[in-house]
Amino acid sequence: MIKKALSILFTLTLLTTFFAQGKEVSISGVIENGAGEVIKLNKFVNNQQVTIDSCEINKKGKYKLSTTVQEKEFFSVMLAADAYALVILDSATTDKKVLLNGDAKNFVNSYTVKGNKDAANIAEFTKDVYRFQETKKALNKKLYTKGISIDERSAIQTSMDSLSQNFLTIRDQYIEENFKSPAVIVAVGYLRPIDDVDQLRKIEAGLKETMPESEYYIGVKTQLAQVETQIKIQEEQLKKQQEMEARTAVGAVAPELNFKSPTGEVITLESLRGNYVLIDFWASWCKPCRMENPNVVKMYNKYKEDGFTVYSVSLDKNKSSWENAIVQDGLIWPNHVSDLKQWQTEATKIYGFSGIPYTVLIGPEGKIIAKKLRGQALENKLEEIFGH
Repeated sequence: MIKKALSILFTLTLLTTFFAQGKEVSISGVIENGAGEVIKLNKFVNNQQVTIDSCEINKKGKYKLSTTVQEKEFFSVMLAADAYALVILDSATTDKKVLLNGDAKNFVNSYTVKGNKDAANIAEFTKDVYRFQETKKALNKKLYTKGISIDERSAIQTSMDSLSQNFLTIRDQYIEENFKSPAVIVAVGYLRPIDDVDQLRKIEAGLKETMPESEYYIGVKTQLAQVETQIKIQEEQLKKQQEMEARTAVGAVAPELNFKSPTGEVITLESLRGNYVLIDFWASWCKPCRMENPNVVKMYNKYKEDGFTVYSVSLDKNKSSWENAIVQDGLIWPNHVSDLKQWQTEATKIYGFSGIPYTVLIGPEGKIIAKKLRGQALENKLEEIFGH
C-alpha cells in the first residue's frame, strides 16, 4: 500500500526544496524487536527519497529523528525497503514532536502515530489497506486451488466481491474525512480514474480550498483534468456509436455504399433497390467467412428468382486474393465490391461493425430488416420472407 502511495506522490510531482527554511520537528518512539537496526527519515526531493536523518535503534527500542519542516510535507520513516511508513509532518504541530511506535517484525501493519493528526490518519488507512490486501490474497489463493467445487468457487468469489465493496466504503469514508488535507493523497491511488471521478473532484475542490498553491493541489488538479479529458473522449465515442447504431437500426434506410468491382465498375447499394439484398461483409482471409459462403450461395440460388440478391463487400487488401476467393467459393452474383483497404475501409465507419462475417438484410425499399444473419438464422429469415 505504501509503495502505491509513493507512486502517486511521484506521479503528482511533489517538488520540495531540500535546504528550505522551516521549523524543527522530531519523530521519536519505540520500535519493538528493532534494537540495532538503522531507522531513516526520508524526504521527497524532486521525486526522489533523500535520507535527511538516521539513527540506530537502541537496546530499549528507542530512536529519535528530526528535520526542519515547511508547512505540511510528506516524509517516510524507513526500517527497510519493504518496511516504511508514509507520514506528513507539519511545522504547525503544537509541541513539534511526533511519536511513532511500531514492531519491526510487522512494521507496516503495527505502527501508530501521535502528535500529528494527518500522519495518524494515514497510519489507520494503511492498516485498512493492509488487511484488505492480505485477505484478498488469501481468498485469491483459495479461488485457484485445484479440486474445489463450483459452489465453493462461487462462495469465494462472493466473499471477494463483498471484501472489495467493504474496502470501497472504507476508502470513501477516509476521503470524506480527509479531502481537505494532503493526507488524502494516499487514497488517490485506490480510485478508479473514470468510475470514481466524483471522488477525485471532491479531493480537488478540498485541496483548492485549503492549499491552492501547493504541489499536492496542482498534482490532483492535473490528474483530474486528464481524467475528465478521457471521459469527454469516451462520451464523444459513445455518442458517435449511438448515432451509427441509429443509422443502421432495424427499420432505418440502409446507409449508401458505393465501391468498385474487380473490373473497376462502381456498384452502388442503391442501384439494387426493388430487391431483397443481403449486404455481406467478408474477406478472402477470413476463415469463418469462407465457411459461411456455401450457405450464402445456397440461399442465392434458392431465392434469386424471387428478387433476392447479395451485395458482397470485401475487406481484402490484395485484389488477386479477393478475385480468387470469389471464383473458388462460387460466389456467382454480380455485386462484388471493395475499396481494398481491409479494416480501414469506409464500410466499417458507415456500418460500425468490428468483426466479419457481418451481414445486413434490407428490403426492396432499402430499409434494414435484420442484421448478423448466418447459417440457419439466415435460412429461417428468408423462408419467412419468401414463404418457401
